[in-house]
Amino acid sequence: MNKLKSLLLAPFLLGLIPSANAGIYIYPFFNEGIEVRCADNEPRHLISFKAGRVMKFEDDGDEKYKFPETYLFPEKPNDKYSYFPSTAGTQCSFRKLSKKEKMFFVKRAFETCIASDLEIRKKYCYGWN
Repeated sequence: MNKLKSLLLAPFLLGLIPSANAGIYIYPFFNEGIEVRCADNEPRHLISFKAGRVMKFEDDGDEKYKFPETYLFPEKPNDKYSYFPSTAGTQCSFRKLSKKEKMFFVKRAFETCIASDLEIRKKYCYGWN
């Protein structure tokens, strides 16, 4: 009977948990290429090459980045993701990028931030001069 009461209360209790937005950040040159997912109240989708050199994806800020899975407790775990320490005190996880993924992201950023017209570079690229 107690188990049934717990199951009935679970949806109510889960509804009380504050929602957190999150971001997906790609670091192709950090640790040989990683993807970091953070519950940091920012629906971001970025590639970061070094401090100050960033490319936003066209879908940066979209609803789908508000709740990406971090695969950390209490979420269902994924063997590809591990805990990533955050200095901001947010819950983050990371996974290694494959060589193919890393090259795709680097190529896409260079095409967008170097080879595209000025208006696109102003809109999506920061710190590329």
